[in-house]
Amino acid sequence: MSHKRNNTKSRIISIFTSISSYLIPIYQYVPCTAIWFGIMSVPFITYLGFFFQNPNILIYDFNFLSKAHGFYLVIFGLILYIYSLIYQLTHRKQLIRTGPYKYIRHHQYLAFIIITFGFTLITFETSPVFNFDIGNLNGYTVIFYIWIGEVLAYIVLGKIEDIALKAKYGDQFSEYVNDVLFMVPSLKLKRYKTNKE
Repeated sequence: MSHKRNNTKSRIISIFTSISSYLIPIYQYVPCTAIWFGIMSVPFITYLGFFFQNPNILIYDFNFLSKAHGFYLVIFGLILYIYSLIYQLTHRKQLIRTGPYKYIRHHQYLAFIIITFGFTLITFETSPVFNFDIGNLNGYTVIFYIWIGEVLAYIVLGKIEDIALKAKYGDQFSEYVNDVLFMVPSLKLKRYKTNKE
């Protein structure tokens, strides 16, 4: 009975983790280009609706984005996300410890953090960013705090996913956690012992 309850609990956690990992980017602010120029609160669906009414906006957006520093972070994050998603889908039946998963455990969340940081930089390059009436904070500070909140949300999602994987794979996952870092890769340098004479 207890095993069945834990199995059901881990399935529910897995489902909610999957759903929430896709919803957070939807709530992420829109690239601040074209008519939105600096307004971060416009939903992505509205942007797409406007785009389909005026497809020429894509040329303007691309010209603007290609000059923005954050654009290249967004592209890098998208490439990382697509690569890790394809790798995960092709090795789905077991705990993945090869390929990119031998360096870090949560590529997709790291990719989303990089993408949202790129969008944040793009927002900083647009004009104007309106001030918010929150104490003495300027608009840029509020936008940065929003990004920090998103980073924390992705870290929490990664921790929840770790709990679900620990319940599913047990000691095998614990060993993996000890060998591989959470979200930031590191170089493992070999240490050579020298004989002192």
